[in-house]
Amino acid sequence: MIPRPRPRHLPVRLLVPACVAALVIGSTAGTASAAPGPSSGAPTTAAAARAQALAAQAAAEEAGAQVQAVQAQLVRSQAAVASAVSASVRAQVGADAADRAASRERALATQRVRSIYMGAGTSQARRGLALLTSAVGGGDPVVTVRAYEVVRRQDEAGVARAEAAARAGRVAASTEGAGAVAAVATVRDVGQQLTRMQDALAAAQAKVQALQGEAARLQAAEDAAEALAAAQAAAAAAQAAAAASVAQRAAGVRAGAVPADYADLYVRAAATCAGMRPALLAAVGQVESGHGVDAGTSSAGAQGPMQFLPSTFAAYGVDGDGDGAVRIDDAADAVFSAARYLCANGAGGGRDAEAAAVFRYNHADWYVQMVQRVADELAARGFGG
Repeated sequence: MIPRPRPRHLPVRLLVPACVAALVIGSTAGTASAAPGPSSGAPTTAAAARAQALAAQAAAEEAGAQVQAVQAQLVRSQAAVASAVSASVRAQVGADAADRAASRERALATQRVRSIYMGAGTSQARRGLALLTSAVGGGDPVVTVRAYEVVRRQDEAGVARAEAAARAGRVAASTEGAGAVAAVATVRDVGQQLTRMQDALAAAQAKVQALQGEAARLQAAEDAAEALAAAQAAAAAAQAAAAASVAQRAAGVRAGAVPADYADLYVRAAATCAGMRPALLAAVGQVESGHGVDAGTSSAGAQGPMQFLPSTFAAYGVDGDGDGAVRIDDAADAVFSAARYLCANGAGGGRDAEAAAVFRYNHADWYVQMVQRVADELAARGFGG
């Protein structure tokens, strides 16, 4: 049999890189920016990613609350604009009414002065006819003139009051209009702030979704790693249990009788390697196939009485019976080939070298112990002289 590879358990470590990102939202300026996380190669855990996702979620919720506050402020500003515009309109209407009243006062005053000063006449020659008539009729011209002055002054006072009222209305209308313009500007600013904060909120929500997805992916990787570790532990336990069971069964194997035809082959083949014990070849033949009784192909692909792999037999095969053919299933060819293989690995160099050669034949300590024990029992019985 050719050396079989010794099963080994190689633990697998699963390294899961993660990228951690932090989100900063500027509530005062109404802007938000995503701060870069640690370097892309830094290892992290699903727990850390979940914590970051929760922190980002809290930031997004805070941004949402800020957006709601700004929306409420926008509603209040819009109401203020409506009120300011209404007041501006009312003030303008009042100013227009005052202008019209002042115009009427000026027209009435002018008409009264003309009627007093000119009477019914219309030409330059008849101006002052009313005053002259009053004086000729016995009236006091001074009193008449003074009366005229009083009327004129009263009319001018009325006109002045009307004009003052008109000016006050225009000032009020201008003030209310300025207030309306300022309110509109406030609404515009609040609307811009709301837009910025809504953009920031959308970015925060996108970051939360990305972090939640990363946390889920890392959790799946951690779960897979835990499952792999559990499977490896189970496999190692099963392997250890199987090895213990095989070693226990191997410990119970004792040397049996060696058929004469195989005994002759073992002795003659051992003679081709200085220092090799014939009992060693007989022990291998017993363990591998029961001296040709079970020489079928094994689960590993080994064949013949000495259970060689075809590739190894191709390298060490010997024509043991001299028939011109080298066959893996021929007893003489198989035994002489086994002697050549064991000798090439030091089987004739003493106890330790023999153990190393047998280990090359099958990579298992229990196998080495079993073969050497059977060989010792056969030698103790006198096998091989």
